[in-house]
Amino acid sequence: MYKLTLKSLGRTYKSEGKTLEDALNKLQISGGAKVTSVLVVERGDRKVEKIINGNYAQKLFGQASPTMRSIALKKITELVGL
Repeated sequence: MYKLTLKSLGRTYKSEGKTLEDALNKLQISGGAKVTSVLVVERGDRKVEKIINGNYAQKLFGQASPTMRSIALKKITELVGL
């Protein structure tokens, strides 16, 4: 079970999912995230905190094409490494 926390512009968003992709898809951010954000991923007893630049945040949570979203998801998965 993955637990995600995204901190962006003073707001905190949380979600959970069986896979990292499910948890990312459950994050609901109105208007997208166009700024640098902090992503905290917890799985079991492991916790990883990473900074995501605005481009990847916008591709993941904004109105990007499915192809751009899948590329950003792959990069975030590599960055987190869980």
